[in-house]
This record gives sequence, C-alpha cells and structure tokens, in this order.
Amino acid sequence: MRRIKGHNFRAFKLTALAITLAVLCTCSASSASNLRVSSATDGDYISIQAAIDEAEAGDTIFVSPGTYVENLNINKQVQIWSESRKPEDTVIKAANPTKSAVEISVDRASFSGFAIEGSENAGILLTGVNSCYINNNRVQGAEYGILLKGSDSNTISNNLITLDEEGIRLESSNSNDIIGNTIAYNYGPGISLEVSSKNLIYNNYFKNAENVDEKAANAENLWQSPLKTKKNIVGGPYIGGNFWADLEGKGYSENGVDENSNGICDTSYNITGGGNDNYPLFPKVPSAVKVLESSLNSSAYEQGLAGREKSTSSDTTVNKTEESTEPAVENASDENTTDENATNAEGSEEKESPGPGPEIVGLAVGAAYFLRRNR
Repeated sequence: MRRIKGHNFRAFKLTALAITLAVLCTCSASSASNLRVSSATDGDYISIQAAIDEAEAGDTIFVSPGTYVENLNINKQVQIWSESRKPEDTVIKAANPTKSAVEISVDRASFSGFAIEGSENAGILLTGVNSCYINNNRVQGAEYGILLKGSDSNTISNNLITLDEEGIRLESSNSNDIIGNTIAYNYGPGISLEVSSKNLIYNNYFKNAENVDEKAANAENLWQSPLKTKKNIVGGPYIGGNFWADLEGKGYSENGVDENSNGICDTSYNITGGGNDNYPLFPKVPSAVKVLESSLNSSAYEQGLAGREKSTSSDTTVNKTEESTEPAVENASDENTTDENATNAEGSEEKESPGPGPEIVGLAVGAAYFLRRNR
C-alpha cells in the first residue's frame, strides 16, 4: 500500500512540475510583444530607436518601408526586421555621419532586411557581443561595411556589402560564421581579420581589387565548409568554399579549372596572409553570376575611384604649389639682401656711411612681415 502511495505521489509531483513549466513557458511567450515602426502615422512608433527604447528583451520590432534618418543603438535583446524583407525598401541613413549607423552592444540580437547608408564610420558595428544574427542587409558608403570588435560566435549572412572602404573587418573576434555574403566593389579589402581566429568563412562572393587584407594573418581561420549538396551563391550544386573574382575578370574562380564539372575548382586557393580555400567555387552556371552582378553598381564604383583620383591630384597640386612658392620668397629675400650689400659697399668706398635711419628700418620690417604673411 505504501509503495502504491509513493508511486502516486511521485507521479503527482512530475505532473505538477510539467504544468508549472508549461505555465512558465506560456507566460514567457505571451510576454514577448511585436512593435511596429512606420515613417507614416499608422505605426506604433515613427522612429526605430524609439521602439528599441520601449522594447523589452524578446520583443520583435517590425519596420515598414521608408527612410529613417537616425543612428541606432541596439542595447536590448530584440529582433529588428524590415516588413518587406527587401533592403531597398527600408533605408537607415545615419543622422550623425561620424558615428556608426547601427551599433549592437547586446548578445543575441537580430537585425535583418535594411539598407544602411551615410556613415563615415561603420555601417553595422558589433562591439563585445555574442550570438547575434546579421542577415539580408545592404551596407554601402561606410569606412567599414560591417565591423566586429571583441565579438564571438555571431552569424553574418546573405548581406550585400559594397562601395565601402573595407567590406567586413574583424578585430579580436573569433568563431564567427560569415556565410553567403556578396562583398564586392569595395575600395579596400573585401575582408580583413586582425587578431581573429577560428572564423568560418564560406559561400561568399568576393570581387574587389584586394579581396583579403594582405596585412592580416588568416591561417587560423577556415575558408570552406565540408562539401554538401546545396545550391551555392553562384548557382553551383555544392556548398564548399568561396567565389574569388577580381575587377579585371582574372580572379581565381573566374579562371579556374573544373574538369569533373561539379562547380568546384580542381585545386585549392591560397589565401593572402595564410590558409587555404580547399573548395573554391567555379562559375558552373554563368547566368547565375550575371544575375548576382546585376545587383551591383560598378559605375558607382568607377565614379568613386575617379573622385578619389581627382582629390589626390588636387592635394598633390596644392602641395607642389606651396613648395614652389616658398623658395621663390626666399630668393626674393636673398636678392634684396644682395642689393643692399652692394649699395653699402659702394657707399663705403666714398666715405664711412652711418647705419640706416628709423624710417628705412620700419619699411624693411614691414616688407619682411608682408612677405612672410603672403607665404
């Protein structure tokens, strides 16, 4: 009888525990809210930052199409998604260009579906965070498209990163997944890793003058996944390494050999700074590469280069003008000194001449000041 009672009591405790857990899970799920941001008047908020400030951990913020001029500080564990899932529809333009457009400083935040513009710093900055999810964004015109500082185990996937000084940069950031991104037409390195290791970098499309920062040590990072049957970023049948292109059409993938026609180059690619991509992608489906290229703006890149060259040329001209002007002034001073000495020498042959009077001294000082100011 005691054994039966003990068994029933144990069953009761297990049932009570299950009910308690179910209630707690239900309460937790029900406590998460959906907040809506709209640049019109039909949303809960008209700015994304206002929604972040009001949100609680676990909330999801949906942002309707429009342009939002603000710098975001994501310091709560929230998910921020554009409603359309189309970056070209929902633009975040930095209100203060000297700051990062979007800064994430909390673990397990998600940010997806936006166009990021207008920052002279980072488009998206992750600082000291883990397990964040940055997906399906278009970042352009920044010093760094996406910058990770002291951040581990984050996922950076399916983003378009273009027309930045550097595409993706990792500083003291480890074990991050960088997957399926298009990193093209950036003015500096497509990706740069400084004191960062064990990062998994695969199925990305690289097309920059310098795809990997040659100054970085990359040997401890992985540049491919195990081969698996799935469409890759350039339409091939296998996921493996990355697609390596360059601005002249002479990239490793573009000129590789694929004798067995599996969409993987037959030989590995040596990564700048160390390491290897053992499964570099081959353009098995040329039409897929053309579609990908159609999403890029090569003419804007060329215009940017022309502007840079013009600016550099102007700076060089100014420097040369300053250099040529300085000796001319010095020569003029030398000539005046020579003439004065000659006059004094001629006068001394006739009779001893007193020093210049106060009026002459004043004129000489004034002339010297005038010449120096003009320099």
